[in-house]
Amino acid sequence: MNTPGRDSRPPIRVLVAEDHPIVLEGLVTLLSGQGGFSVEGSATDRSGLRTLTQKVSADVLLMDLMLRDDDGLALIKELVAQHPPLRILVFSLQPESNYAERCLRAGARGYLMKQEPVETLFAAIRTVAAGSVCLSPRMAAALLGTLTGAARKPAGAYAQLTDRELQVFRLIGLGKSSREAALQLGISSKTVEAHRENIKNKLGLDSAAALVARAAVWVREGERN
Repeated sequence: MNTPGRDSRPPIRVLVAEDHPIVLEGLVTLLSGQGGFSVEGSATDRSGLRTLTQKVSADVLLMDLMLRDDDGLALIKELVAQHPPLRILVFSLQPESNYAERCLRAGARGYLMKQEPVETLFAAIRTVAAGSVCLSPRMAAALLGTLTGAARKPAGAYAQLTDRELQVFRLIGLGKSSREAALQLGISSKTVEAHRENIKNKLGLDSAAALVARAAVWVREGERN
């Protein structure tokens, strides 16, 4: 017989992917100490996360968007394709205006900023585990406006960049050469150069130096519009 008032449902099985050890330890401790969650494993990089998801079953993956500078959008697409039942909740410092919609298109089920209170994090995990999509009220309203054709404030110059162009732009801001960016993204240097030209044209920049400077400022300021 169940004890009156006690939740008899099985805990939500959670995987945590975070490349900052202190943050990772804090998340694992928080979730482990909160009733209703069971942390099944953790990883700090793409390789470790790939291995973890192959070996361990879970309901929700709580993941940072940038794991050791790896391309989080591509990783989301990969994990969704390989593990369809796994629901991904992105937990990130990157502004939702730049990345939330892109993450949902990639297959994530939610996007939460790291500035949110702990209780909001718990609620977001429960929401995603239940099969629903989790976004902030502001972002949900913006996406709903898009779907219904309602007018909304433009998302900014960077919204016109494709996912790949945004990835290249970020790597430029991190000081990566075209060759380094190509190796990291698994594409040719020629393709990276083509993306650089497209980015320059879309952002109205007239030189490679201006592109590097703009990207560096964007990264340094937390990739805000």
